[in-house]
Amino acid sequence: MSLSFAQQENIGFRYIVDALRCDSPYGDARVRKLRFYAPHERDALLADLKNICAVMDTLKPCAAEYGRIERLMMQLKDIRRSVARCEEGPLNEVELFELKRFLLQSELIAPVFAQINAEARLEGIEIRAQSEALALLDLDGQHAATFFIPDAYSQTLRAVRKEKRQVEEALRRAGSETERAPLMAERARLAAAEDEEERAVRAALSEKLRPFLTGILSCMDAIGAFDFTLARARLAQRYGGVMPELTENTLEMEDMVNPRIADALQERKREFTPVSIEAGKGATVITGANMGGKSVALKTIALNALALSAGMLPFAKRARLPLFAGIHIVSEDLENVDRGLSSFGAEIVRFNEVLAACGLGDGAGKPEGIHMILLDEFARGTNPEEGAMIVRAVTRYLNRQNVMAVLTTHYDGVAQEASLHYEVVGLRDMDTVRVKGEIALASPEQGADVIASHMNYGLYRVTREQGCPRDARNICRLLSLSDEILRDIETDAGNIARKCE
Repeated sequence: MSLSFAQQENIGFRYIVDALRCDSPYGDARVRKLRFYAPHERDALLADLKNICAVMDTLKPCAAEYGRIERLMMQLKDIRRSVARCEEGPLNEVELFELKRFLLQSELIAPVFAQINAEARLEGIEIRAQSEALALLDLDGQHAATFFIPDAYSQTLRAVRKEKRQVEEALRRAGSETERAPLMAERARLAAAEDEEERAVRAALSEKLRPFLTGILSCMDAIGAFDFTLARARLAQRYGGVMPELTENTLEMEDMVNPRIADALQERKREFTPVSIEAGKGATVITGANMGGKSVALKTIALNALALSAGMLPFAKRARLPLFAGIHIVSEDLENVDRGLSSFGAEIVRFNEVLAACGLGDGAGKPEGIHMILLDEFARGTNPEEGAMIVRAVTRYLNRQNVMAVLTTHYDGVAQEASLHYEVVGLRDMDTVRVKGEIALASPEQGADVIASHMNYGLYRVTREQGCPRDARNICRLLSLSDEILRDIETDAGNIARKCE
Protein backbone atom coordinates (compact mmCIF):
# COMPACT_ATOMS: atom_id res chain seq x y z
CA MET A 1 0.00 0.00 0.00
CA SER A 2 3.10 2.20 -0.18
CA LEU A 3 2.79 3.50 3.41
CA SER A 4 5.76 2.89 5.68
CA PHE A 5 5.26 1.52 9.18
CA ALA A 6 5.86 5.03 10.59
CA GLN A 7 3.18 6.47 8.31
CA GLN A 8 0.75 3.70 9.22
CA GLU A 9 1.42 4.46 12.87
CA ASN A 10 1.03 8.20 12.33
CA ILE A 11 -2.44 7.96 10.76
CA GLY A 12 -3.65 5.53 13.45
CA PHE A 13 -3.69 2.36 11.34
CA ARG A 14 -1.31 0.40 13.58
CA TYR A 15 -3.52 1.41 16.52
CA ILE A 16 -6.53 -0.38 15.06
CA VAL A 17 -4.42 -3.39 14.05
CA ASP A 18 -3.17 -3.63 17.65
CA ALA A 19 -6.79 -3.35 18.82
CA LEU A 20 -7.73 -6.54 16.94
CA ARG A 21 -8.12 -9.19 19.63
CA CYS A 22 -8.05 -12.72 18.26
CA ASP A 23 -8.54 -15.71 20.55
CA SER A 24 -6.55 -18.37 18.71
CA PRO A 25 -2.96 -18.50 17.46
CA TYR A 26 -4.39 -19.06 13.98
CA GLY A 27 -6.31 -15.77 14.15
CA ASP A 28 -3.25 -14.00 15.54
CA ALA A 29 -1.25 -15.25 12.55
CA ARG A 30 -3.78 -13.57 10.23
CA VAL A 31 -3.25 -10.27 12.02
CA ARG A 32 0.54 -10.58 11.89
CA LYS A 33 0.43 -11.35 8.17
CA LEU A 34 -2.20 -8.75 7.38
CA ARG A 35 -2.78 -8.56 3.64
CA PHE A 36 -4.00 -5.68 1.49
CA TYR A 37 -6.49 -6.31 -1.28
CA ALA A 38 -5.60 -5.19 -4.82
CA PRO A 39 -8.21 -3.56 -7.10
CA HIS A 40 -8.76 -6.79 -9.05
CA GLU A 41 -9.76 -8.52 -5.77
CA ARG A 42 -12.93 -6.49 -5.26
CA ASP A 43 -15.18 -9.55 -5.12
CA ALA A 44 -13.00 -11.30 -2.54
CA LEU A 45 -12.90 -8.13 -0.42
CA LEU A 46 -16.67 -7.68 -0.58
CA ALA A 47 -17.20 -11.30 0.48
CA ASP A 48 -14.81 -10.76 3.40
CA LEU A 49 -16.57 -7.55 4.47
CA LYS A 50 -20.01 -9.19 4.19
CA ASN A 51 -18.81 -11.88 6.58
CA ILE A 52 -17.76 -9.20 9.07
CA CYS A 53 -21.20 -7.57 8.81
CA ALA A 54 -22.90 -10.96 9.24
CA VAL A 55 -20.93 -11.58 12.44
CA MET A 56 -21.75 -8.07 13.70
CA ASP A 57 -25.45 -8.71 13.08
CA THR A 58 -25.38 -11.95 15.10
CA LEU A 59 -23.16 -10.87 18.01
CA LYS A 60 -26.16 -10.05 20.18
CA PRO A 61 -28.60 -12.87 19.29
CA CYS A 62 -25.81 -15.48 19.44
CA ALA A 63 -23.92 -13.95 22.38
CA ALA A 64 -23.78 -17.25 24.32
CA GLU A 65 -22.43 -19.17 21.33
CA TYR A 66 -19.81 -16.52 20.59
CA GLY A 67 -18.71 -16.56 24.21
CA ARG A 68 -18.36 -20.34 24.16
CA ILE A 69 -16.43 -20.51 20.89
CA GLU A 70 -14.08 -17.75 22.07
CA ARG A 71 -13.27 -19.74 25.22
CA LEU A 72 -12.65 -22.86 23.15
CA MET A 73 -10.37 -21.04 20.69
CA MET A 74 -8.35 -19.59 23.58
CA GLN A 75 -7.29 -23.14 24.51
CA LEU A 76 -5.76 -23.88 21.11
CA LYS A 77 -2.02 -24.09 20.55
CA ASP A 78 -0.26 -23.48 17.27
CA ILE A 79 0.78 -26.95 16.12
CA ARG A 80 1.34 -26.26 12.43
CA ARG A 81 5.01 -27.14 12.87
CA SER A 82 4.02 -30.60 14.17
CA VAL A 83 1.76 -31.09 11.16
CA ALA A 84 4.63 -30.13 8.86
CA ARG A 85 6.92 -32.58 10.68
CA CYS A 86 4.35 -35.34 10.20
CA GLU A 87 4.71 -34.85 6.45
CA GLU A 88 8.43 -35.52 6.76
CA GLY A 89 8.60 -38.34 9.32
CA PRO A 90 7.26 -39.83 12.56
CA LEU A 91 6.04 -37.55 15.35
CA ASN A 92 7.18 -37.96 18.93
CA GLU A 93 4.78 -38.63 21.78
CA VAL A 94 4.46 -34.94 22.75
CA GLU A 95 3.62 -33.94 19.18
CA LEU A 96 1.01 -36.69 18.91
CA PHE A 97 -0.49 -35.48 22.20
CA GLU A 98 -0.67 -31.89 20.90
CA LEU A 99 -2.27 -33.04 17.67
CA LYS A 100 -4.84 -35.10 19.57
CA ARG A 101 -5.61 -32.15 21.81
CA PHE A 102 -6.20 -29.91 18.76
CA LEU A 103 -8.48 -32.52 17.21
CA LEU A 104 -10.45 -32.78 20.45
CA GLN A 105 -10.87 -28.99 20.54
CA SER A 106 -11.98 -28.93 16.92
CA GLU A 107 -14.64 -31.51 17.82
CA LEU A 108 -15.99 -29.02 20.39
CA ILE A 109 -15.58 -25.92 18.20
CA ALA A 110 -17.27 -27.31 15.06
CA PRO A 111 -20.81 -27.71 16.47
CA VAL A 112 -20.74 -24.28 18.14
CA PHE A 113 -19.59 -22.73 14.87
CA ALA A 114 -22.43 -24.57 13.09
CA GLN A 115 -24.93 -22.95 15.48
CA ILE A 116 -23.48 -19.50 14.76
CA ASN A 117 -23.27 -20.10 11.04
CA ALA A 118 -26.90 -21.17 10.87
CA GLU A 119 -27.66 -17.51 11.67
CA ALA A 120 -24.65 -15.71 10.13
CA ARG A 121 -24.36 -17.76 6.90
CA LEU A 122 -20.70 -16.91 6.39
CA GLU A 123 -19.26 -17.29 2.92
CA GLY A 124 -16.13 -19.39 2.44
CA ILE A 125 -15.65 -20.34 6.11
CA GLU A 126 -16.53 -23.84 7.32
CA ILE A 127 -15.01 -25.40 10.45
CA ARG A 128 -15.22 -29.20 10.15
CA ALA A 129 -14.30 -31.62 12.94
CA GLN A 130 -11.56 -34.05 11.91
CA SER A 131 -13.16 -37.12 13.44
CA GLU A 132 -11.35 -39.74 11.36
CA ALA A 133 -7.95 -38.34 12.30
CA LEU A 134 -9.00 -38.17 15.95
CA ALA A 135 -10.10 -41.83 15.88
CA LEU A 136 -6.51 -42.84 15.02
CA LEU A 137 -5.21 -41.15 18.18
CA ASP A 138 -8.16 -41.98 20.42
CA LEU A 139 -8.38 -45.74 20.09
CA ASP A 140 -10.32 -46.23 23.33
CA GLY A 141 -12.83 -43.55 22.33
CA GLN A 142 -12.63 -41.83 25.71
CA HIS A 143 -11.74 -38.38 24.25
CA ALA A 144 -9.24 -37.90 27.07
CA ALA A 145 -6.82 -34.99 26.65
CA THR A 146 -3.85 -37.30 27.09
CA PHE A 147 -1.81 -39.47 24.75
CA PHE A 148 -0.41 -42.88 25.56
CA ILE A 149 0.18 -45.73 23.14
CA PRO A 150 -2.06 -48.51 24.46
CA ASP A 151 -1.26 -52.20 24.15
CA ALA A 152 -4.00 -52.52 21.53
CA TYR A 153 -1.86 -50.68 18.96
CA SER A 154 0.62 -53.61 18.66
CA GLN A 155 0.68 -57.28 19.67
CA THR A 156 4.47 -57.05 19.97
CA LEU A 157 4.17 -54.02 22.25
CA ARG A 158 1.60 -55.84 24.39
CA ALA A 159 3.88 -58.83 24.83
CA VAL A 160 6.94 -56.73 25.68
CA ARG A 161 5.05 -54.66 28.24
CA LYS A 162 3.57 -57.78 29.84
CA GLU A 163 7.02 -59.33 30.16
CA LYS A 164 8.44 -56.07 31.53
CA ARG A 165 5.73 -55.93 34.20
CA GLN A 166 6.57 -59.47 35.24
CA VAL A 167 10.27 -58.61 35.56
CA GLU A 168 9.40 -55.46 37.57
CA GLU A 169 7.27 -57.59 39.91
CA ALA A 170 10.17 -60.01 40.37
CA LEU A 171 12.45 -57.04 41.13
CA ARG A 172 10.14 -55.93 43.92
CA ARG A 173 10.32 -59.42 45.44
CA ALA A 174 14.10 -59.83 45.01
CA GLY A 175 15.91 -59.84 48.35
CA SER A 176 19.57 -59.49 47.38
CA GLU A 177 21.77 -57.75 44.82
CA THR A 178 22.69 -61.14 43.41
CA GLU A 179 19.02 -61.72 42.51
CA ARG A 180 18.43 -58.12 41.35
CA ALA A 181 21.36 -57.75 38.97
CA PRO A 182 20.13 -60.10 36.19
CA LEU A 183 16.58 -58.80 36.61
CA MET A 184 17.77 -55.20 36.14
CA ALA A 185 19.62 -56.19 32.99
CA GLU A 186 16.53 -57.96 31.68
CA ARG A 187 14.33 -54.94 32.46
CA ALA A 188 16.74 -52.64 30.56
CA ARG A 189 16.56 -54.96 27.54
CA LEU A 190 12.77 -55.00 27.63
CA ALA A 191 12.57 -51.21 28.09
CA ALA A 192 14.73 -50.76 25.00
CA ALA A 193 12.50 -53.17 23.09
CA GLU A 194 9.42 -51.25 24.29
CA ASP A 195 10.97 -47.95 23.13
CA GLU A 196 11.79 -49.43 19.74
CA GLU A 197 8.28 -50.80 19.28
CA GLU A 198 6.72 -47.50 20.40
CA ARG A 199 8.81 -45.69 17.79
CA ALA A 200 7.54 -48.15 15.19
CA VAL A 201 3.96 -47.54 16.35
CA ARG A 202 4.43 -43.74 16.22
CA ALA A 203 5.87 -44.06 12.72
CA ALA A 204 2.88 -46.16 11.65
CA LEU A 205 0.47 -43.69 13.27
CA SER A 206 2.17 -40.76 11.56
CA GLU A 207 1.90 -42.60 8.25
CA LYS A 208 -1.82 -43.20 8.80
CA LEU A 209 -2.34 -39.54 9.70
CA ARG A 210 -0.75 -38.16 6.52
CA PRO A 211 -3.87 -38.47 4.33
CA PHE A 212 -5.72 -36.30 6.89
CA LEU A 213 -3.13 -33.52 7.20
CA THR A 214 -4.68 -31.39 4.45
CA GLY A 215 -8.01 -31.50 6.25
CA ILE A 216 -6.37 -30.67 9.58
CA LEU A 217 -4.60 -27.67 8.05
CA SER A 218 -7.87 -26.56 6.44
CA CYS A 219 -9.53 -26.76 9.85
CA MET A 220 -6.79 -24.56 11.34
CA ASP A 221 -7.15 -22.12 8.48
CA ALA A 222 -10.94 -21.98 8.90
CA ILE A 223 -10.60 -21.35 12.64
CA GLY A 224 -8.11 -18.57 11.89
CA ALA A 225 -10.43 -17.02 9.26
CA PHE A 226 -13.41 -17.10 11.61
CA ASP A 227 -11.39 -15.77 14.55
CA PHE A 228 -10.00 -12.93 12.44
CA THR A 229 -13.49 -12.11 11.14
CA LEU A 230 -14.86 -12.04 14.69
CA ALA A 231 -12.04 -9.73 15.84
CA ARG A 232 -12.75 -7.30 12.99
CA ALA A 233 -16.48 -7.42 13.72
CA ARG A 234 -15.90 -6.54 17.37
CA LEU A 235 -13.58 -3.69 16.30
CA ALA A 236 -16.23 -2.39 13.89
CA GLN A 237 -18.89 -2.67 16.58
CA ARG A 238 -16.70 -0.67 18.97
CA TYR A 239 -15.92 2.19 16.58
CA GLY A 240 -18.90 2.20 14.22
CA GLY A 241 -17.80 0.28 11.15
CA VAL A 242 -20.07 0.33 8.11
CA MET A 243 -20.39 -1.79 4.97
CA PRO A 244 -18.96 0.37 2.16
CA GLU A 245 -19.98 0.71 -1.45
CA LEU A 246 -16.99 0.25 -3.73
CA THR A 247 -16.70 2.85 -6.49
CA GLU A 248 -14.32 3.41 -9.40
CA ASN A 249 -13.06 6.94 -8.73
CA THR A 250 -15.33 8.78 -6.29
CA LEU A 251 -15.18 9.03 -2.52
CA GLU A 252 -18.06 10.02 -0.26
CA MET A 253 -17.48 9.56 3.47
CA GLU A 254 -19.99 10.67 6.05
CA ASP A 255 -19.03 11.08 9.72
CA MET A 256 -15.68 9.28 9.57
CA VAL A 257 -13.91 8.50 12.85
CA ASN A 258 -10.23 7.99 13.65
CA PRO A 259 -10.22 5.51 16.59
CA ARG A 260 -6.76 6.43 17.90
CA ILE A 261 -7.53 10.15 18.04
CA ALA A 262 -11.06 9.50 19.34
CA ASP A 263 -9.73 7.40 22.22
CA ALA A 264 -7.03 9.96 23.05
CA LEU A 265 -9.66 12.72 23.17
CA GLN A 266 -11.97 10.60 25.28
CA GLU A 267 -9.24 10.21 27.89
CA ARG A 268 -9.25 14.02 28.13
CA LYS A 269 -13.07 14.02 28.33
CA ARG A 270 -13.42 15.46 24.82
CA GLU A 271 -15.14 14.07 21.74
CA PHE A 272 -13.85 13.46 18.25
CA THR A 273 -15.60 15.56 15.60
CA PRO A 274 -16.58 13.22 12.74
CA VAL A 275 -15.20 14.09 9.31
CA SER A 276 -17.37 14.13 6.18
CA ILE A 277 -15.95 14.72 2.72
CA GLU A 278 -16.49 14.05 -0.97
CA ALA A 279 -13.68 13.75 -3.49
CA GLY A 280 -13.11 12.56 -7.00
CA LYS A 281 -10.35 12.41 -9.57
CA GLY A 282 -8.03 15.38 -9.36
CA ALA A 283 -7.20 17.57 -6.38
CA THR A 284 -9.33 18.33 -3.33
CA VAL A 285 -7.95 20.99 -1.01
CA ILE A 286 -8.61 21.38 2.72
CA THR A 287 -7.85 24.75 4.29
CA GLY A 288 -8.23 26.16 7.77
CA ALA A 289 -6.39 27.63 10.74
CA ASN A 290 -3.20 25.90 11.90
CA MET A 291 -4.90 24.52 15.01
CA GLY A 292 -8.05 23.71 13.04
CA GLY A 293 -7.62 19.96 12.43
CA LYS A 294 -6.63 19.81 8.75
CA SER A 295 -4.07 17.11 9.45
CA VAL A 296 -6.57 15.17 11.57
CA ALA A 297 -8.98 15.17 8.63
CA LEU A 298 -6.23 13.95 6.29
CA LYS A 299 -5.17 11.18 8.68
CA THR A 300 -8.79 10.10 9.09
CA ILE A 301 -9.26 9.84 5.32
CA ALA A 302 -6.02 7.86 4.96
CA LEU A 303 -6.85 5.57 7.88
CA ASN A 304 -10.27 4.63 6.56
CA ALA A 305 -9.06 4.07 3.00
CA LEU A 306 -6.23 1.88 4.29
CA ALA A 307 -8.53 0.00 6.67
CA LEU A 308 -10.76 -0.91 3.73
CA SER A 309 -7.76 -2.17 1.74
CA ALA A 310 -6.81 -4.35 4.72
CA GLY A 311 -10.26 -5.96 4.83
CA MET A 312 -11.76 -3.87 7.62
CA LEU A 313 -14.98 -1.90 7.62
CA PRO A 314 -14.49 1.88 7.37
CA PHE A 315 -15.33 3.71 10.58
CA ALA A 316 -18.10 5.96 9.31
CA LYS A 317 -21.84 6.46 9.12
CA ARG A 318 -21.75 5.97 5.34
CA ALA A 319 -18.88 5.08 3.02
CA ARG A 320 -18.47 5.08 -0.76
CA LEU A 321 -14.89 4.83 -1.99
CA PRO A 322 -12.59 2.97 -4.37
CA LEU A 323 -10.36 0.05 -3.51
CA PHE A 324 -7.20 2.03 -4.14
CA ALA A 325 -4.25 0.57 -5.99
CA GLY A 326 -2.02 2.56 -3.65
CA ILE A 327 -2.28 5.09 -0.85
CA HIS A 328 0.59 7.57 -0.55
CA ILE A 329 1.28 10.29 2.01
CA VAL A 330 3.78 13.12 1.72
CA SER A 331 4.26 14.98 4.99
CA GLU A 332 7.24 16.99 6.16
CA ASP A 333 7.00 15.35 9.59
CA LEU A 334 7.46 11.88 8.11
CA GLU A 335 10.01 12.38 5.37
CA ASN A 336 13.47 10.91 5.70
CA VAL A 337 16.06 13.66 6.03
CA ASP A 338 18.89 11.14 6.55
CA ARG A 339 19.72 11.46 2.84
CA GLY A 340 21.40 14.77 3.62
CA LEU A 341 18.50 16.81 2.27
CA SER A 342 16.50 19.53 3.94
CA SER A 343 12.98 18.61 5.03
CA PHE A 344 11.70 20.40 1.92
CA GLY A 345 14.15 18.52 -0.30
CA ALA A 346 13.09 15.22 1.28
CA GLU A 347 9.46 16.12 0.55
CA ILE A 348 10.24 16.69 -3.13
CA VAL A 349 12.15 13.41 -3.41
CA ARG A 350 9.26 11.58 -1.75
CA PHE A 351 6.72 13.30 -4.02
CA ASN A 352 8.65 12.21 -7.10
CA GLU A 353 8.66 8.63 -5.77
CA VAL A 354 4.89 8.83 -5.24
CA LEU A 355 4.31 10.05 -8.79
CA ALA A 356 6.37 7.18 -10.15
CA ALA A 357 4.43 4.68 -8.03
CA CYS A 358 1.19 6.12 -9.44
CA GLY A 359 2.37 5.59 -13.01
CA LEU A 360 2.89 9.29 -13.66
CA GLY A 361 5.91 10.73 -15.42
CA ASP A 362 8.04 9.77 -18.38
CA GLY A 363 8.17 6.06 -19.18
CA ALA A 364 5.74 5.10 -16.42
CA GLY A 365 3.40 2.20 -17.05
CA LYS A 366 -0.35 2.45 -16.68
CA PRO A 367 -1.25 1.64 -13.07
CA GLU A 368 -3.90 -0.84 -11.98
CA GLY A 369 -6.83 1.13 -10.57
CA ILE A 370 -6.70 4.57 -9.04
CA HIS A 371 -4.16 5.79 -6.48
CA MET A 372 -4.76 8.14 -3.56
CA ILE A 373 -2.20 10.88 -2.86
CA LEU A 374 -2.35 12.82 0.41
CA LEU A 375 -0.19 15.93 0.84
CA ASP A 376 -0.08 17.44 4.32
CA GLU A 377 1.01 21.10 4.25
CA PHE A 378 3.21 20.42 1.23
CA ALA A 379 6.18 22.80 0.76
CA ARG A 380 5.78 24.45 4.15
CA GLY A 381 9.51 23.98 4.65
CA THR A 382 10.37 26.73 2.19
CA ASN A 383 9.58 30.46 2.11
CA PRO A 384 5.83 31.26 1.89
CA GLU A 385 5.93 32.96 -1.50
CA GLU A 386 7.74 30.13 -3.25
CA GLY A 387 5.84 27.54 -1.25
CA ALA A 388 2.48 28.95 -2.40
CA MET A 389 3.60 28.93 -6.04
CA ILE A 390 4.82 25.33 -5.78
CA VAL A 391 1.63 24.07 -4.14
CA ARG A 392 -0.56 25.86 -6.68
CA ALA A 393 1.41 24.26 -9.51
CA VAL A 394 1.25 20.83 -7.87
CA THR A 395 -2.51 21.23 -7.39
CA ARG A 396 -3.01 22.13 -11.06
CA TYR A 397 -0.90 19.14 -12.10
CA LEU A 398 -2.76 16.66 -9.87
CA ASN A 399 -6.07 18.06 -11.05
CA ARG A 400 -5.23 16.80 -14.54
CA GLN A 401 -4.17 13.29 -13.50
CA ASN A 402 -6.04 10.01 -12.98
CA VAL A 403 -5.43 10.07 -9.24
CA MET A 404 -7.44 11.12 -6.22
CA ALA A 405 -5.43 13.74 -4.35
CA VAL A 406 -6.27 15.52 -1.09
CA LEU A 407 -4.08 18.40 0.05
CA THR A 408 -4.09 20.41 3.23
CA THR A 409 -2.59 23.87 3.03
CA HIS A 410 -2.56 27.29 4.65
CA TYR A 411 -1.25 28.96 1.48
CA ASP A 412 -3.45 31.46 -0.33
CA GLY A 413 -4.73 30.83 -3.84
CA VAL A 414 -4.35 27.04 -3.77
CA ALA A 415 -8.02 26.19 -3.32
CA GLN A 416 -8.93 28.08 -6.48
CA GLU A 417 -6.85 25.59 -8.50
CA ALA A 418 -8.57 22.51 -7.04
CA SER A 419 -11.64 20.57 -8.12
CA LEU A 420 -13.11 20.75 -4.63
CA HIS A 421 -12.41 22.96 -1.63
CA TYR A 422 -13.18 22.14 2.00
CA GLU A 423 -12.67 24.33 5.02
CA VAL A 424 -12.35 23.24 8.62
CA VAL A 425 -15.41 24.62 10.44
CA GLY A 426 -13.12 25.84 13.21
CA LEU A 427 -14.55 28.76 15.18
CA ARG A 428 -17.17 29.63 12.60
CA ASP A 429 -20.12 28.96 14.93
CA MET A 430 -18.36 29.88 18.16
CA ASP A 431 -20.11 31.86 20.94
CA THR A 432 -17.44 34.56 21.26
CA VAL A 433 -18.80 36.04 24.50
CA ARG A 434 -18.90 32.65 26.20
CA VAL A 435 -15.40 31.72 25.07
CA LYS A 436 -13.97 35.06 26.21
CA GLY A 437 -15.55 34.47 29.60
CA GLU A 438 -14.00 31.01 29.89
CA ILE A 439 -10.58 32.34 28.88
CA ALA A 440 -10.85 35.10 31.49
CA LEU A 441 -11.45 32.48 34.19
CA ALA A 442 -8.62 30.24 32.99
CA SER A 443 -4.90 30.66 33.59
CA PRO A 444 -2.91 32.33 30.75
CA GLU A 445 -1.38 29.07 29.57
CA GLN A 446 -4.82 27.41 29.36
CA GLY A 447 -6.26 29.89 26.86
CA ALA A 448 -5.37 27.80 23.83
CA ASP A 449 -6.94 24.72 25.44
CA VAL A 450 -10.17 26.64 26.01
CA ILE A 451 -10.30 27.62 22.33
CA ALA A 452 -9.49 24.03 21.28
CA SER A 453 -12.43 22.77 23.32
CA HIS A 454 -14.76 24.98 21.23
CA MET A 455 -13.07 24.24 17.90
CA ASN A 456 -15.23 22.34 15.42
CA TYR A 457 -12.90 20.04 13.48
CA GLY A 458 -15.53 19.06 10.94
CA LEU A 459 -15.33 20.10 7.27
CA TYR A 460 -17.71 22.11 5.13
CA ARG A 461 -17.76 22.55 1.37
CA VAL A 462 -16.56 25.98 0.23
CA THR A 463 -18.04 27.64 -2.84
CA ARG A 464 -16.28 30.18 -5.01
CA GLU A 465 -18.42 32.97 -3.58
CA GLN A 466 -17.39 32.43 0.04
CA GLY A 467 -14.71 34.62 1.53
CA CYS A 468 -11.49 33.72 3.30
CA PRO A 469 -11.69 32.25 6.81
CA ARG A 470 -10.98 34.53 9.75
CA ASP A 471 -10.17 31.90 12.40
CA ALA A 472 -6.54 32.97 12.81
CA ARG A 473 -7.59 36.56 13.50
CA ASN A 474 -10.31 35.39 15.88
CA ILE A 475 -7.77 33.33 17.81
CA CYS A 476 -5.45 36.34 18.03
CA ARG A 477 -8.27 38.44 19.50
CA LEU A 478 -9.39 35.77 21.96
CA LEU A 479 -5.83 35.31 23.22
CA SER A 480 -5.42 39.10 23.62
CA LEU A 481 -2.77 39.80 21.02
CA SER A 482 -1.57 43.42 21.09
CA ASP A 483 -4.21 45.91 19.88
CA GLU A 484 -1.63 47.59 17.68
CA ILE A 485 -0.86 44.32 15.91
CA LEU A 486 -4.56 43.55 15.53
CA ARG A 487 -5.15 46.93 13.87
CA ASP A 488 -2.34 46.23 11.41
CA ILE A 489 -3.89 42.84 10.64
CA GLU A 490 -7.26 44.46 9.89
CA THR A 491 -5.57 46.98 7.61
CA ASP A 492 -4.28 44.09 5.50
CA ALA A 493 -7.57 42.16 5.65
CA GLY A 494 -8.82 43.70 2.41
CA ASN A 495 -5.79 42.46 0.50
CA ILE A 496 -6.25 38.98 1.93
CA ALA A 497 -9.91 38.96 0.90
CA ARG A 498 -9.01 39.93 -2.65
CA LYS A 499 -6.55 37.03 -2.88
CA CYS A 500 -9.33 34.64 -1.92
CA GLU A 501 -11.69 35.88 -4.65
